[in-house]
Amino acid sequence: MLQLLRTNRPLQRIGALGVAVLAVLCGGTAIVLNRLHDETLAEATLGLRTLNASLAEQTARAIEGIDLTVGGIAEQIPLENRRSLEVFKRLRFERQVYEILKAKASSLPQMEALSLVAADGNLVNFTRQFPAPTLDLSQRDYVLALKDADPGQAYVSRPTKSMVTGEWTLYIARRVNTPDGGLAGLVVGAIRLSYFEQFYRSLHVEPGSGFSLWWRDGMLLARFPPVPEKVGTIATSPGVAEQIARFDTGTYATPRSIDGKDRILSFQVLRNYPLVVGVSRTRTEILARWKSQAVVIAGAGLVSAVALALMLWAMARQFLAYETANRALSERRQAVEARDEAEEHVRQLQKMEALGQLTGGVAHDFNNLLQAVRSSLHMLEAGGELRGAESRRAVEVASQAVDRGATLTQHLLAFARRQRLAPAPVDLGAQVAGMATLLERTLGGAIRIRIDRDAGVPPALVDPHQFDIALLNLAINARDAMPDGGTLTIAVTSLSVEMGKDAETGTGDGISPAVAPSLAPGGYVAVTVRDSGTGMPPDVLARACDPFFTTKPVGQGSGLGLSMVHGLTAQSGGGMRLESHPGLGTAVTLYLPYAPVPADGGSDAPDETAAGNRPSPVPSAALSDAQAATVRVLLVEDDALVRMANAAVLDEAGIMVSEASSGEEALVLLEADEGIGVLVTDFAMPGMTGADLTRLVRRHRPGLPVLIVTGYAEKAVLQDLGREPGIRILSKPIPPAALIGHIMEAL
Repeated sequence: MLQLLRTNRPLQRIGALGVAVLAVLCGGTAIVLNRLHDETLAEATLGLRTLNASLAEQTARAIEGIDLTVGGIAEQIPLENRRSLEVFKRLRFERQVYEILKAKASSLPQMEALSLVAADGNLVNFTRQFPAPTLDLSQRDYVLALKDADPGQAYVSRPTKSMVTGEWTLYIARRVNTPDGGLAGLVVGAIRLSYFEQFYRSLHVEPGSGFSLWWRDGMLLARFPPVPEKVGTIATSPGVAEQIARFDTGTYATPRSIDGKDRILSFQVLRNYPLVVGVSRTRTEILARWKSQAVVIAGAGLVSAVALALMLWAMARQFLAYETANRALSERRQAVEARDEAEEHVRQLQKMEALGQLTGGVAHDFNNLLQAVRSSLHMLEAGGELRGAESRRAVEVASQAVDRGATLTQHLLAFARRQRLAPAPVDLGAQVAGMATLLERTLGGAIRIRIDRDAGVPPALVDPHQFDIALLNLAINARDAMPDGGTLTIAVTSLSVEMGKDAETGTGDGISPAVAPSLAPGGYVAVTVRDSGTGMPPDVLARACDPFFTTKPVGQGSGLGLSMVHGLTAQSGGGMRLESHPGLGTAVTLYLPYAPVPADGGSDAPDETAAGNRPSPVPSAALSDAQAATVRVLLVEDDALVRMANAAVLDEAGIMVSEASSGEEALVLLEADEGIGVLVTDFAMPGMTGADLTRLVRRHRPGLPVLIVTGYAEKAVLQDLGREPGIRILSKPIPPAALIGHIMEAL
């Protein structure tokens, strides 16, 4: 038959006609059935939502009734009866209070009991018995939750078995405050969870329906049909729990619900309460009518399709077998390629992470050494002990060396992606144009600079200072690649990456695979720095971005330039592409994301004027004798050299200094000496970090100014601390004059 189909044209036409008729028949039937199926589900879903909204409203009213009663009683308790805990406890013997509580409780059918509970958890008055029995409720969640905090609203408890009835009960509690805002006791209303089951049972609904009441974290409170063994447990599926946590209302299909059945669930969170009402119906019952219709429609089409199906069966089987084998082979090949790519990516990430940790640690220790040297040089200059021009020149050279060392540590931190950035919306076209004069002086007259700027390029989100350093690094690399002169072209363009598509930055001959970025969807500003120099051979190109790799002579390069640039783009949410061919020059493209623009037309990028995001200004360090006599500083630094050097600088300036080598020691000194006016602390210390110390100190002395001096630290921690008033983040090595100025400005 297959051979005939391949060679006999009329038979091919008949077969094609049969396939077309079968396709139309099956397709039409499927469309009708699918439409009926969707309409049935949509109708059922709408019904569930409507019923759920009504049920949620009624449930909320039941809870609100108890809440209003509890709140009313809390407000009506006379002031003289809540002056203190002991006075509040005397209400245990007030029968009039008992009668009021009993009358209030009986007015609401859903309320099981009403009680007064003292702040220490002892039962004071109770509608079930007068005088109230001796019960210790101090471990109930509503007592614990309201004991130390006043949320200003009712607290709805977790489901608990009543100590009196043994039934699952929900408690709604409000605080009764003393005149000074302390806690005298609680007013607590109780509602049996079986009340909701009885209420749900009384509803007349479609077969297969179910009703549930949960705590918002998925704990089951009540259900009909009942499942008593599930009450008080997390009984929702992970998918439903995620939906409830994210949305206040919704509809969700649960393949396996509490009773093990496939259901469609509509849920709604009660307003003002952490409770969720759910209405569901089994998919079987929902689709029962549709199944009857489907049988009739499918049966009518089946008779017409049998003859055609038998004729096409053999051919279809052959085709499906071929397609299946081909698909399996293709998937296997793709899986092998994906696995190899993933393994290579993991190896690269592990290498970069290890190097990042190493360089970050080196930068931190190096900054401490530079701080000690800088402070010591300041002492030499301030002490007036330098004699002769040669001595002053030696100190000046040493200071310049400290500055160069600080720049090197910034490169190390940039490579390790641990430097603090101050991202802001930046017009990179204007930024590059503003660098033109500096670049011309740096590169010399033998190199011509050309800047190409596309019109309408949006601002990019990047640290402008770090971008300038990166651009200067690339320009210097280009100069070294053009010893006989040439042209340096800097182009600024825009790029859009769509979902599911990579930017056209891929790999190939002359492109370094280590830095061919896979950009996330969105808009980017592309800055390309292209030279007409010697270019790089493939083996050098492959290692160009490796940290500390350089082809320059000893003393002319650290090997961190491209690593720093790569680190900046990655930390800014973009990427870098490096392309080079021997004899044709090199092109480095930086991809930096657009700065977000909110509806009001401004930028919602981080405010580079916010504390903790901007480089700290250098205030004046001038100190009068009167000022110095009033300044008392606690200096916390685990590195003895840095601590001694900074303490000497402050002492020379007339500032009284107390020293601590750890956060724990600093806490003891602060507690013993209330006269300390400024806390100056290192960030990275063994045990308690400067951030931990700052938080602890701020709890007891919220107005104490704090200066955190750091060699490197996690960006998020510094930004969070830097946003708080009275806290400044300073980077090591900091000039002594600047440190003194910051101390005076903090006061």
